[in-house]
Amino acid sequence: MSRSTAQASWFQEHYEKLAVVIVLVALLGSALFLWWQIGEASRALNEASLDRATIGLPPYTPVDPDQFKPFADKLESPPQIAPREHTLLVSELRVVSVNPEVPTPIPYAAMVCPWTQYPQPEIGQRDTTGDGIPDEWYVSFGLDPFAPTIASRDMDGDGFTVREEFEAGTSPVDPEDHPPYATRLRLRRVARRPFALRFEGIQQLGPDDIRFHLNDLRENRSYFVRKGEAIQGYRVAEFEARRVEEPDGRRPDASVLTLVGPDERRIELVINVDFSVEDRVAEMIFLIDGSIHRKTQGDTLILMGTEYIVVDIGRNRVLVKDARTEETIRVEEKTEEELLPRDADMFDDDFDDYDEFMGEPTRPVRRGVGALR
Repeated sequence: MSRSTAQASWFQEHYEKLAVVIVLVALLGSALFLWWQIGEASRALNEASLDRATIGLPPYTPVDPDQFKPFADKLESPPQIAPREHTLLVSELRVVSVNPEVPTPIPYAAMVCPWTQYPQPEIGQRDTTGDGIPDEWYVSFGLDPFAPTIASRDMDGDGFTVREEFEAGTSPVDPEDHPPYATRLRLRRVARRPFALRFEGIQQLGPDDIRFHLNDLRENRSYFVRKGEAIQGYRVAEFEARRVEEPDGRRPDASVLTLVGPDERRIELVINVDFSVEDRVAEMIFLIDGSIHRKTQGDTLILMGTEYIVVDIGRNRVLVKDARTEETIRVEEKTEEELLPRDADMFDDDFDDYDEFMGEPTRPVRRGVGALR
């Protein structure tokens, strides 16, 4: 075998080992070169002695470790809540702290938040449900102050919610103690009607027996009343005999009969002349039973056995007076929350036609929820 042939045979047998040796030598050389460069860079930095200003950084401000001391103290001594007795398997009553920034759950009787030291309200001023009614008031009547919807309930079945009883200062658990029933009246609408009485004449039945003839134009009915007597809520107060001088020399009767209404409003009726002033008729709904009441000024209104007198009617409100206590109560329009389905369909007019107002609607027009006049 020749020498060249033997060398070729050796390379064929050992070329893989030779390749590995070459790679290892290359890696070793790279590592030595990298180590040398790192050493040069470190030596250059140490020799340069650069400060923060040289490389464009702001001056360094040392950190004061004392500012972290309060937090470290709290970590070492965390807040402790006193243990309660007889609470095995029973969860502790907790409420949310009134601290608006950290509303943490805290014990109900805590005077300060144990986590933030934020003062809490006095026990008698606490309102756990946030409904505006103190917990202590609920507890005084044996009610649960933590029930979320209790303020909107009628606990004693008298037609008034717990909130209404609280605002009126009455008992929410005694059906005999409640706000005035008239506070549950709501005004639906108001109509105008001509004054019904017309002064027709005078009857002299004796020296001291003078009666005044009045006609009810709506009911086509006649009344003969003396001075001081009342008719349809109006009292006959004064009479004045008058004559007017006409150009032709005639002197027709122009006597005046004065009536006084329940609100002390004076109405002067001239004999044989229609009175031009109009009355107002209020249509009200009683929210407790849904009944509808149409009344004019001076009428009597009976609600659950309690008698009220309508003393004044405006366009958007009615005043009624308790006949027993003489307390005056303002009847407002219904709110959107109090509307019933029947209120969605209203008459499409301005209620000038009294006869149409007193009748039932023939062609109801939907005006939208809350469309009251």
